[in-house]
Amino acid sequence: MKKTFILLAALFLSLNLSAQKKGKKAKEPVYTMTPQEAMAAYDFTLAEEILEHQIADLTRKKQSTIHEEALLEAARKSQIKLHATEQVTFIDSIILPKTQVLKQIKLSRECGTIMNYADFFKAGKHDGTLFINELGNRIVYSEPNEKGHLRLKEQSLIGGEWQMETQLKGFDEEEEDNFNFPFMLADGVTMYYAAECEESLGGYDIFMTRYDADNQQFLAPENIGMPFNSPANDYLMVLDEEQQLGWFVTDRNQPTDTVCLYIFIPTETRRIYNEQELGAKKLAARARISSIKDTWKDMNAVNSAKKRLAEARQGTKDEARKRDFTFVINDFRTCYTLNDFKDPLAQQKAKIWIETQKEYDAKVAELASLRNRYAQMNDAQRQQIAAQIRLTESTLERLAADKLNLEKEIRRVELNK
Repeated sequence: MKKTFILLAALFLSLNLSAQKKGKKAKEPVYTMTPQEAMAAYDFTLAEEILEHQIADLTRKKQSTIHEEALLEAARKSQIKLHATEQVTFIDSIILPKTQVLKQIKLSRECGTIMNYADFFKAGKHDGTLFINELGNRIVYSEPNEKGHLRLKEQSLIGGEWQMETQLKGFDEEEEDNFNFPFMLADGVTMYYAAECEESLGGYDIFMTRYDADNQQFLAPENIGMPFNSPANDYLMVLDEEQQLGWFVTDRNQPTDTVCLYIFIPTETRRIYNEQELGAKKLAARARISSIKDTWKDMNAVNSAKKRLAEARQGTKDEARKRDFTFVINDFRTCYTLNDFKDPLAQQKAKIWIETQKEYDAKVAELASLRNRYAQMNDAQRQQIAAQIRLTESTLERLAADKLNLEKEIRRVELNK
């Protein structure tokens, strides 16, 4: 009897506790910031936690979670990029109106020119930028398609006339994507641009791609990561190989229509921070660029870069340097005379390249002249000149292939020196 009483008491106590637990609601977590604020603070783990809770709550209420799921994906991508933050030395920063940015970027002549789209075309389709190469015979820019989304395009100057624009190939474009702010390095192969797309961390991100001459399209672009990209808008990456200076623009932590222009020292090799040595908090600070002085490890390099920047701003850069041609070896070295090549074989091949370039330029001019004459002829005369045009076009294709092969071989020889 006593045993039965004990069992009944235990059962009663268990049921009573269970009822008490059911009567209490689960304690809701209290967050002191929004997921957007957590992302702006580069606390992507907290942002994920908040968003997962919001998605679960909205799902229970049978409400849309599309916006929150998009933010969650951005937070997860940002967390991955944070762990691979690049070591970059920033030497200066300027907060200014977005419309004044281009006035502050002082490029060497061989880097080409950046200008506002509207200033070049005398039309205000959008507020993007346009790049013109050093020779002034190629422009790269963005234009809205029929649905208003920006796509990258180019035109070439032949015979004194700009040819029909063509859209750049090699981009995996979704309908809602926007591509803008292109900049080509002097090699005519490497391009930086900004995009609003699935691979962006938030708003515009900076991407890099290279032109594949064999397939006549650009290779799959790469998001260049942090500290350049952020949950805000980041765009207009510019590298001056001659002055060894870089610029990029961001609107992170800035009011509307205001941006920050950062100036940094480009590097040949991408190196990332050691998170274990630096610590999570300092890594996040580097990714946010919370202090440019925190990136100053080599003061000789910093002071030298500041001197180059001052000379660029004052226009005191030595423009009298002898330049017979412009041959880009890589992103950080350019040859202007035969003596600039270190390898004797590269010098010999460069001589052949120079002559091939001259022949190519002559054929371009000849073809332009033939086409102009063709446009003014009657049908009988056009039949006579058509064969000459086809022959010239064929010669140009051969010379272009010869030039490209020579350039590849010269770089290979010179870089193996």
